Amino acid sequence: MDKWSGRVAVVTGASSGIGEAIAESLVEHGMTVVALARREERLKSLAEKLQGKKGKLHPLKTDITKTEDITTALEWIERNVGSIHVLVNNAGIVIKKSFLELEDEDLLRVFNVNLVSLSIMTARVLKTMESANIELGHIFNMSSINGHISHPLPEFVSYFASKRAVNAVSEGIRSEIAASGLKVKVTNLSPGVVATEMLSNVGLDKLPPGFLPMLQPKDVVDALVYALSTPPNVIVSELTIQPMGETIYRPPPPLPQ
Repeated sequence: MDKWSGRVAVVTGASSGIGEAIAESLVEHGMTVVALARREERLKSLAEKLQGKKGKLHPLKTDITKTEDITTALEWIERNVGSIHVLVNNAGIVIKKSFLELEDEDLLRVFNVNLVSLSIMTARVLKTMESANIELGHIFNMSSINGHISHPLPEFVSYFASKRAVNAVSEGIRSEIAASGLKVKVTNLSPGVVATEMLSNVGLDKLPPGFLPMLQPKDVVDALVYALSTPPNVIVSELTIQPMGETIYRPPPPLPQ
């Protein structure tokens, strides 16, 4: 990880859960991290917590579903911290409703956060990497184990579909980069169930203990650090991280009512 010390990383959805853990780890490894999220107070608290570490965290309130916010954030980064070397597209949401119950706004929200904003952010950052002649770059797209299975849980179809689309975007971007000669890696991270506040947003925090095997955010962080640590000639294109006992080859048990 020494090669990344002093480099700039941008992490979306950095105010809690996996994003917060990733931002913290990258700072501890000496990176300058720009943490993006809507909850500014949480970002500021994280920055205070990480004072004195090897790297530095800059909190930047940003709603990535607003293109003007993305523009403002990237302009601020260019002016104040320099060229981006690592982008972690972590921001994501899930809405628990049957497909027939979903409102138009629900579908738009899920796909705007999980897919459209990710795509816009990636396209914008890739352009800055190209113009800066980046010799060492890495983009991480946060997918999910749910983007790889053919039996989505009832009430989570929109989330599953958005993550499967992320997989396609990652592979397409990787192919274009390979053809262009740009020295940027693209890694798709696909964790299983992770113990974060996203679970409580859909009531899954109330499941009986042990009902579903779960990862901790640090498990995903360790996978990301592993991918960052590979030599220049190696790309970890897809990294699936599952807790022991979870499998994509059979449907999960029905959720208790």
